[in-house]
Amino acid sequence: MKYVTLGKSGLKVSQVGFGGIPIASVSFEEAERCIRTSLDLGINFIDTARAYKDSEEKIGRALKNLKSERENLVIATKAIPKSLPEVIHSLEESLRRLHTDYIDLLQMHNAADQAKLDRSLEILEGLLPLKEEGKIRHIGVSVHGVEWANRVIETDAFETIMIAMNFIVREPVDVILPVAREHNTGVIVMKPMAGGEITNPRLAFKFFLEMDDVAPIVGIKSPEEIREIMKIIEDGTPPTKEEKEEMDRIRRETGNVFCRRCGYCEPCPQGVDIVSINVFPSIIKRYPPLYMLQQGMDKSLKSYEKCIKCGECEEKCPYRLHIREMMEKSYRTYLEITGAR
Repeated sequence: MKYVTLGKSGLKVSQVGFGGIPIASVSFEEAERCIRTSLDLGINFIDTARAYKDSEEKIGRALKNLKSERENLVIATKAIPKSLPEVIHSLEESLRRLHTDYIDLLQMHNAADQAKLDRSLEILEGLLPLKEEGKIRHIGVSVHGVEWANRVIETDAFETIMIAMNFIVREPVDVILPVAREHNTGVIVMKPMAGGEITNPRLAFKFFLEMDDVAPIVGIKSPEEIREIMKIIEDGTPPTKEEKEEMDRIRRETGNVFCRRCGYCEPCPQGVDIVSINVFPSIIKRYPPLYMLQQGMDKSLKSYEKCIKCGECEEKCPYRLHIREMMEKSYRTYLEITGAR
């Protein structure tokens, strides 16, 4: 396993980190199997958040059962930067759920605009005593958007930044990484498979093999998934000319208008299942449409009928997608498939 140093934090993390979102949808036992396999494969970096349902509890229980040596792990979690008291409460809850005395990296979760960034900067001052006490070792931030990420980096307030990057959304390679390197800010990558839009893990993770200072986080639901990814990483062979051409083809066909499954647009006040509706066109490229509708997507697609086109979801989307248009298009596809009117 190769290790990456996350900028000025000095944290040395495995070239691939364990992402805590998907295990929220599996049992405690299956989550423990995923974590055990990841640790056995040399992964030492675990990223989660209070917002990821019971992810922290599953990670905490697994690490306790596995009797992992805490000093050999880098555990990162996130807190929504609303106010200092709320962040401190969130931290205490994370410590309890993760069964640990300290967090290696506490990240301000989705500092999406100037107001949230300003609050995050104010909160940082209040967290200094907790750093001195040892409950927090380092502080980072997660953001969406290329130009905005650079503005956050240039504050020099955060030791790491988490951004979305993959071979479809590759602008950060040329725009964000040079600035992060200049400011010695560690880069953690979310969405290495574009939120599921990329279906070929070989291409997805070969894209990162030529970068020795970024750490992509991968979310898995089974040990088999992480074994497959680690074979790609450990092989270490950079993408071939043909593979790069395939990446380019997929990028051209996908474009930039697709749902990243971040969920910031939800919940909808009307009960519309926004994310499920907008990922439907992507899902039916890989699975039989009628089968997926039988698995519960039919109900999600029908929830579009509750939409009043208020636009609240678009105001919350960090990628500024035209969500209402996307949902309408997905719903029309659903009607064509089912023959419904």
